[in-house]
Amino acid sequence: MNLVSSKSKKIFLCSDTKINETSKVDIILSPEFYWVRIFDIPVKNISQARAVVPTLFEDLLQDVTDLSYQVIKLETNKYLCFAYINQKIYEAIKQSGINLSLVNSIYFAQNECKNFKQFYVDDKSFLYTQDEILVKIPKELLSEKIDLKNYIENINLSANRVDIKLYSNFLTSKQINMILAFCLIFIVINFSKYFIYSNEISNLDKKMQDIKISNNLPNSMIQIDSIISSNKKIAQKEINKREAIYYILSNNDFEIKNIELQNDILNIDFLNVNGKKLEEYISKKYKIISTNSSNLISNIKVQL
Repeated sequence: MNLVSSKSKKIFLCSDTKINETSKVDIILSPEFYWVRIFDIPVKNISQARAVVPTLFEDLLQDVTDLSYQVIKLETNKYLCFAYINQKIYEAIKQSGINLSLVNSIYFAQNECKNFKQFYVDDKSFLYTQDEILVKIPKELLSEKIDLKNYIENINLSANRVDIKLYSNFLTSKQINMILAFCLIFIVINFSKYFIYSNEISNLDKKMQDIKISNNLPNSMIQIDSIISSNKKIAQKEINKREAIYYILSNNDFEIKNIELQNDILNIDFLNVNGKKLEEYISKKYKIISTNSSNLISNIKVQL
């Protein structure tokens, strides 16, 4: 909207204006789309004035939630202040029929029509008050019948373009504030959790270090993992031995005279058993290394 082209056609936009153009246009906004006042504000610059303008318009308008503001300095401590609803202007331009991409710049009629103290556009009439504020009036109150359309191309547009977004605001200011508040709460909660987790991790690291020192463990996790893996293998072997012994001892059909465990070899002496039946039972789960029978004793060595 900052591009100015001498070829742009000027359009005075009212609430029901229809635009049938295929080239660039500069739009002059009717007072229907904004509120304007001259305020005495004891500040040095526009930035400082803009900070207090919302409060000043609160005394004039009931709902200022969705208002945007623009300020022009007239003289020392005196400012021309505009309030407008971006969404309302956007909708009016869109409904006029003009392609939004063809809109070059947008202006307030307040600043652009000063050479015409009173005029009309289509069926709507406007004039400047004694305070130099352009207002909409009934057509019957016009003393001069000047059709602005006959002179609009002769208007030299000012540098005071309207700061406006030509796209739809899907969220209201209240909704945006709610989302921002939710995001802030979410950030605070996550920061708190991060702080708590950091403390817990720090405490765990200290406890792990104490355990390493008390158990004479190496600092390297690779070495510790290797020790854990080795101990798991040893533990599993012990479990396997217990399971094998339990498996054999749990069968009351076989009387055991003696049992010895030598590394991974289980050496068992059975008294007066059916050797074939015994071998079939053991070989279901374990590998028999050797068998030997002498008198009433049967010896079997099992690989665990």
